[in-house]
Amino acid sequence: MDIIEIKNLSFRYKEKFIYDDFSLSIKRGSWTTIAGPNGAGKTTLVKILAGLYKNYSSITIFNKPYNKKNLLEIRKDIGFVFDVPDNYFVCETVEDELAFSLENMAMQPNTIRKKIKEVTELLNLKEFLKKNPSSLSGGEKQKIALACALVLEPRILILDESFMMVDVNERKRLLDIIKEYNKKKIVTIVSFTHNLEEAIYSDRLIVLNKGKIIVDGVYPSVFNEEFVMRKIGLEVPFMVELSQKLRVYNILDEINLDMDKVVSKLWK
Repeated sequence: MDIIEIKNLSFRYKEKFIYDDFSLSIKRGSWTTIAGPNGAGKTTLVKILAGLYKNYSSITIFNKPYNKKNLLEIRKDIGFVFDVPDNYFVCETVEDELAFSLENMAMQPNTIRKKIKEVTELLNLKEFLKKNPSSLSGGEKQKIALACALVLEPRILILDESFMMVDVNERKRLLDIIKEYNKKKIVTIVSFTHNLEEAIYSDRLIVLNKGKIIVDGVYPSVFNEEFVMRKIGLEVPFMVELSQKLRVYNILDEINLDMDKVVSKLWK
């Protein structure tokens, strides 16, 4: 079942069309990665889905028209984690930040404490609860922003370059956690990124260029379109290049982004 449906979307900024007759459907419980170079239209699409750009007539979410009447109701079930975390924070401590949205929803104190405890343990953030968000590093702020989204238990989670400030090892840990969360909670995830390495976590990779879908497929077969990705300036993961070379020598029969699995195959 489609949880997000965009039909014949047209959007222009000043005199330039960013999207013209654009359509896209995303299934409930899936993880879709949307990648593309600068100017592809990723940020514009995020802002349209967030309701920051008024273009409701083309979009249906939760089988409801994404119009002015339904906007607030629909937005309650969507969590956003944007690329600039400083824009989130309004409270003096991380704990208060996590409680802020829950209090606005008139939840009972016991429920609020329980939800904060759950998300804190999930993301390993207990040491940050009494700290001021503004005192944290960029990567730490992005983790707190993720926690603020997850504490609301959204039905859809939209990630916009959400881990670009997080170091590689911690980013992998967070993506593993989100993948498990995606499967356990049946949460629909849409991640916007320039980092194609993240495609290994998703069910589907879409590559945008100038407001059009030029690649749409599942991992790992979608990386057979690596030439198209390179042509528009996307950096193809090293493991894709290696896999392609090993396929030439019949060492691998498919593209594999998992280094450990490739090494195991080579040593057999």
